[in-house]
Amino acid sequence: MVNTPSNGALTRNPAVARRLWLACGWVVAVLLFAGLWYAYDSGHHVSDPFVDYLGWSCYIWGVLTPIALWLARRLPIDSKSWVRAIPLHVVASVLLAVVQLTLEASAEWLRSRGGWPFAEVLRHYLTQHAPISIASYWLLIAGTQFYRLSDQARRRELRAAQLEARLAEAQLEALRGQLQPHFLFNTLQAAVTLIHDDPEGAEDVLLQLSELLRASLDKLHIQEIPLRREIELLNHYISIQQRRFGERLRFDVQVDPGVLDCAVPTLILQPLVENAVRYGVGRHKESDLVTIRALRNRDALCLEISNLTGVLDCGPEQLFSRGVGLSNTRRRLEQLYGERQALDIFDGRPRGVGVRLSLPAHAMENDVSVLPTGVAR
Repeated sequence: MVNTPSNGALTRNPAVARRLWLACGWVVAVLLFAGLWYAYDSGHHVSDPFVDYLGWSCYIWGVLTPIALWLARRLPIDSKSWVRAIPLHVVASVLLAVVQLTLEASAEWLRSRGGWPFAEVLRHYLTQHAPISIASYWLLIAGTQFYRLSDQARRRELRAAQLEARLAEAQLEALRGQLQPHFLFNTLQAAVTLIHDDPEGAEDVLLQLSELLRASLDKLHIQEIPLRREIELLNHYISIQQRRFGERLRFDVQVDPGVLDCAVPTLILQPLVENAVRYGVGRHKESDLVTIRALRNRDALCLEISNLTGVLDCGPEQLFSRGVGLSNTRRRLEQLYGERQALDIFDGRPRGVGVRLSLPAHAMENDVSVLPTGVAR
């Protein structure tokens, strides 16, 4: 026994349902068009039998429309083809009108049983109905042309958005790739410095470096992680620098517990803390304190990294152009969050330099998040 689908199953099929709606729409259009035209002529006392209007409406929506749509697709009117396309459409519109009106005049002549000469019938229909037939053809061509142009514009916007997203993703990967070698070379240099004077310290530095690199590689293609995970990654770097500088360098991490689940770009803190170390205790003999703060300010997550011995000896834009850390951080933030972010450098006065970041505060539902790049939150 063969099971046939029920009407409900048919209507639940998107393709079948779409065809049913199109068929219903076609019937409504035919009846509405014929009824309005018949009512207009009846009001002026020049109406023909309603079946004539119904036949004319069926022609427009059942014959003329498919042909016009097919020709519009085959002969699109654009800047390159309009010289050839427009004359062909003019010829097509006239030919379709003549064929249809000849058939309609023949039907009228047969209905009158020869009481009305065929030549007079044909002349009447050609003079009275030809403009409407030709105008209907060109309205269909214009509608198809408008839809085609709109569809092309939509496709161009979609392609542009996809290209922009791929470009942004490639830029973010390039920025992150620059940061990793930069940090790696600096840390290896620190380990080499400790090999002779503090072999255990050099070993600890390399162990912390391996842990940090392992965690970084695990999150290579992840744009955002919770702040608590970012702090865990940062602690490996802090251990490396504390082993390197000993008592000369201290770190103070102040994180509001309420922001630990907020999303931050992966490895966003490490290059900024590295700059604080490099331009602080790395250039001055006295001891230094690097402070890392994280708190929420309304809808923004504020991150602040500062030292006590750094000196702001030039303008912020010059600082951004000096090295990889600051410039890459600013570009990463711009790619991820657009205008909903800020990165500022401030002077601690009388000494000390700090960097303040402002990001959109949003808690992460999962431990990691792959953010669609190129789209600002």
